[in-house]
Amino acid sequence: MAAKPNIVVLGMLDTKFNEIKFLRDQVEAAGGNPIVMEMSLGHETNWDWIDIGLQKVLDTIGVQKEEIFKYPRASAIDTVGRAGALKIVQLYEEGKCEGVISWAGSVGTTTVTYAMRALPFGVPKIMLTDMASSDVSMWLGNKDIYIVNPTAELGINVITRKQIANAAAGVVGMALAGDGGAELARPLMAITAYGTTTPPVNRMSAHFEAKGWDTITIHQTGAPGATMEDLIRSGDIKALIDLTTGELTNNMYSSVYGNPKTWTGERCTAASDVGIPQIVCPGGLDQSAYGAMDTLTEEYRNDFKTGKRRPYRDTGLPYIHNEGVTIMWPTIEEIEELSDYFVEKLANTTGPTAFVNPLQGWSAYDQREEIATRDRGWSEGNGDGPQWEPDEGDPRWSKRAVVMWKRMSEKMNRDNPNLDLIAADMNIMDVEFSDLLERIMDDMLAGTWKKGAYRDVPGVVG
Repeated sequence: MAAKPNIVVLGMLDTKFNEIKFLRDQVEAAGGNPIVMEMSLGHETNWDWIDIGLQKVLDTIGVQKEEIFKYPRASAIDTVGRAGALKIVQLYEEGKCEGVISWAGSVGTTTVTYAMRALPFGVPKIMLTDMASSDVSMWLGNKDIYIVNPTAELGINVITRKQIANAAAGVVGMALAGDGGAELARPLMAITAYGTTTPPVNRMSAHFEAKGWDTITIHQTGAPGATMEDLIRSGDIKALIDLTTGELTNNMYSSVYGNPKTWTGERCTAASDVGIPQIVCPGGLDQSAYGAMDTLTEEYRNDFKTGKRRPYRDTGLPYIHNEGVTIMWPTIEEIEELSDYFVEKLANTTGPTAFVNPLQGWSAYDQREEIATRDRGWSEGNGDGPQWEPDEGDPRWSKRAVVMWKRMSEKMNRDNPNLDLIAADMNIMDVEFSDLLERIMDDMLAGTWKKGAYRDVPGVVG
């Protein structure tokens, strides 16, 4: 990196020219080399301190600026945003973007964050917006954007001067900070988690850390899962234990903890496409992390009242995980839909892939009273876990787990030598289940994994 890092200053210069000019000057004063890129919607400006005008941005998608000025606002935002995303990636690939910063109101924030989200993780991104106190998820997507409240979207004054100077110094400082010693890092393995699957995550993390891996725990609350998929595609994550795929139910119910709407990827696809070793489990699919109880739709409330979704004990309501999370409960029909999703997404996997289904339950909430303990996340004496529903054929097994096993067995692509379906007479919280996954991944990493193996392991039933 040059002594003066290249900082792209994004802005809607037709309405915020004074503000963006001041921001540019502060970046320069902080030791950066500002590159001003225009993302205006109303007209193109022609000041000599602008480095990349609007038309140069639009050239990336072959659109003339005059067209943009005639578009409805939403169409203009989307078009300029997409063009800006392509242009800033081009700058990054040319070594001309070591950081990005902008200052805007709601329309400007929506437009310029298209470009910010297009940059890789780790590139400093600061968005100064007076919308910072609102729901910023649509602007963040699944990327590492710093949202800063400048108090006002307009005006250079005694308040905003210091805030803008701080932010400018921040983005330059972050660009100069380097990669934090990334050259010392070990290969990275991702393990997905809920609070209700944490014990096996901790055991497996310790196992692979001891074998020379760094592990990253991906909490299944929407953006982290999307981030994980992108990090796999970028080559940062080299192996995956997707123990907890509970985000899929969050997506199914449009939960606030689902994948960001601005993310264009799909869960359970990157590892298969890239070909890294992966183990996939239905951990957490017994539940959906929905929002607070007062956000539950009338339809879902009625489902619990009518018994379509079994209520928690005799309350007529779902189980409340905490004041911000209500636990939804998938129906058997929805479990079949999720089974089909796995079949489709894993069908053509290009690397060693095992789908392992623990038939005695998928989380701490999905276990029968006889095996529940405090260490397993559901204390003895509280009865069955709130999501537990026994199978009619074997009451030690979960009904939903059996349904998924049977459906995936019928529909899975048997011709793919990279894909194996394994059923275990275990609960996901069992030490034996963690041991099984560790053995499978050890073999994958050693290159000795084979489809159809592990049927001799005690507890493996199919």
